[in-house]
Amino acid sequence: MSVFGFLKEVVETLAVDEDDVWGETRHASVAILIAGPRKDPSICFIRRAKWERDPWSEHIGFPGGSRAAGEDALQTLRRELEEEIGWNVEDLQTAVQLPQLRIRLAGRERLLLLDAFVYRVEGARPILRCGPEVESAFWIPVAELWNLNNLHHHTLADGSETLVYPAIKTAEGIIFGITLRVLTLLSDQFGIPLRYLEEIPMLRRTSAR
Repeated sequence: MSVFGFLKEVVETLAVDEDDVWGETRHASVAILIAGPRKDPSICFIRRAKWERDPWSEHIGFPGGSRAAGEDALQTLRRELEEEIGWNVEDLQTAVQLPQLRIRLAGRERLLLLDAFVYRVEGARPILRCGPEVESAFWIPVAELWNLNNLHHHTLADGSETLVYPAIKTAEGIIFGITLRVLTLLSDQFGIPLRYLEEIPMLRRTSAR
C-alpha cells in the first residue's frame, strides 16, 4: 500500500456524518475558462452584483453557482455559464475536473462541496453578456496572476473583528477567499504554485504588557 493509500484509509476511519455537524450540504460548480493566444492566455472572472446579505456581494470570482435540484455538476455549470455570462457551451464534457473542494462556510456552519472545471476556449474569446447577478465579466492575464509584484492581502470587517486574507492584486480588483483557493488548486495540478503570501501583514500582534 502506498503512503497516500495508507493515510486515506486512516482518515476515512475518522469520518463523521457531516450533515449531523453542518446541516444540509450545499453543492456548487465553477468554471476556469482559459482563452487567448498561447503566449498570453487569460482566465475569465466575474464581479458579483451587490446584494444585501450576500457574503460574496461585489467579490471577484469564477462564473458558476449553486446546484439546483436534479442537476449534476456539469449541468449546473452549463446553466450558470448561460445565466451569468450569456455563454452556451455544448461540449463541456471535454472540461477537466479538479479535485472537489470541501469548504466550510464561515459564520454559517455549513459545508460547501465545490466542483471546479478547467476549459480551454478555442478560437476567439466568447462575448461576455452579464446576467442580473453579475456586475461585470472580464479576462485577467495568467501572467498577472503569477506576478510576484501582485502579492497582497485583503481585510474585511466582521463585527468588532478584522479578518485578513492572502490575496492577489489585479487591475480588476482583489482576488481572495474561495476564488484564490480554487486558483491554488489549479496551480497544484501543474506544479507551479501561486506566489501569494504565506504570512499575512496585520496578523502579527504586539502582546499586551
